Amino acid sequence: MRATTPAAAGSPWSRRVVGFLAAEAFSAIGSWATIVAIWGYAAYEYDATAGEVALFGIAFSLPGVLLGPVTGTVIDRLGPKVTLGIAKVVGFVAALALLAADDFRTLAFLAVFHGVAMAFSYPALQAMPPRLVEDEKLARANALVSLTDELAIVLGPVAAGVGISAFGFRGAFVFDALTYLLGLAVLPMVRLKKLDGARDDDPPVRFRDAMEGWKLIARSGILRRVVSCTFAVHILYGTALLAEPLYVRDVLHRSESVFAALQTAFGICLVIGGLLAARLGERLASFGWIALGVFGSGITSILYLGTPWVAVAFLGVGLWGVSTAVISGPSRTVIQRSTPQRAHGRVLSADFVAGSTAELLGVAVAGVFVSVFGVQWTILGLGLGVSTAAILLHLSDRRDASTPNELAGTGNIDDDDDDTDADGAAGSTRRHPRQRSAPGGRRPPLARSPAPRAGLELPPVA
Repeated sequence: MRATTPAAAGSPWSRRVVGFLAAEAFSAIGSWATIVAIWGYAAYEYDATAGEVALFGIAFSLPGVLLGPVTGTVIDRLGPKVTLGIAKVVGFVAALALLAADDFRTLAFLAVFHGVAMAFSYPALQAMPPRLVEDEKLARANALVSLTDELAIVLGPVAAGVGISAFGFRGAFVFDALTYLLGLAVLPMVRLKKLDGARDDDPPVRFRDAMEGWKLIARSGILRRVVSCTFAVHILYGTALLAEPLYVRDVLHRSESVFAALQTAFGICLVIGGLLAARLGERLASFGWIALGVFGSGITSILYLGTPWVAVAFLGVGLWGVSTAVISGPSRTVIQRSTPQRAHGRVLSADFVAGSTAELLGVAVAGVFVSVFGVQWTILGLGLGVSTAAILLHLSDRRDASTPNELAGTGNIDDDDDDTDADGAAGSTRRHPRQRSAPGGRRPPLARSPAPRAGLELPPVA
């Protein structure tokens, strides 16, 4: 019998990495179970008003918007592993605190601490793949990290249902706390590589450099394009968050069971797309695929929410799930390869802030436009706008493809020609041979983790 060779260190299939990602998947499932328990069950238990439910959504999402510069600086100063550990402690305490709440408003306020944990843990987790695996395996590792969130969207409601049926809606909070403990227990086994070009005498990242992530994005065309894609698709997600139940009720004239079936179809196709992205790996790691994903999100949202036919809605929501999964991993890979490693936390946190802000904006705008124009016309206009933005961003990327790269290969955050980053430390950012031009390009807590096209030129497939 031929012995199997264990995956080498630096591979996404090594035991340490697989064990870590499995624990992160459980942790994400626990967080989704808490969301479902509060939003889907406690709201009925306490007869919550619309204003109280909205308060919960704001409390969960707002920390990610307000704390972005701080979280990115903490990640770059302490490292993503330490930051992720701190976030899990905060999440564990927050889950236990929810057990003491005896009304919905208290639950909503305590959700702020869950939002804080998410604001730190999500970009910290996104910053880990370049230090977990070798560069040629980075795209696949990012796809697997995204898959942990995608599995949570499918399995989180299932976990919530099991916990609630056995122990009431507070059972989901206990499950969430246990998954945070599991993540903490597994975290010490993770071994991270040193930063590229890092020296022992490098000064720590300073808190006064908290906005360097945004400055880097402003100077890098490819980063601007990727963050613009994040913003565009999350406006769409925020709008869908409000529009979906109204669409099923007022356009399809169907019951809650159809709404649940549509969400299940989205989740299943999301996981299928995530597995596809992990399988294709490096072949999706370019801005062309990101633009394709954004274009597809716009078109498939119209198929889903813009037509009066149930069969077309199921087709649209399934394709939307695949588009979402195919884009999320590649966008992280392009950002990481286009950013000096010492600034990964700040740039990824800025991208997270862009998505969270856009999602809140989408919810607010949807309330106005849906009331005036209805669900179908609102989604038609927004979906076409998002797809048009994808085409324009793709054309911009094509124009810049032949220009000298802006940051890759230098590690600079400042505009100086010396080989130092914003903190005065040497750094380097490798440009992968498959990455065309220079540098470049959520999951939101309450909606889908981010986010395609006819007429766009597909990136080359190696």
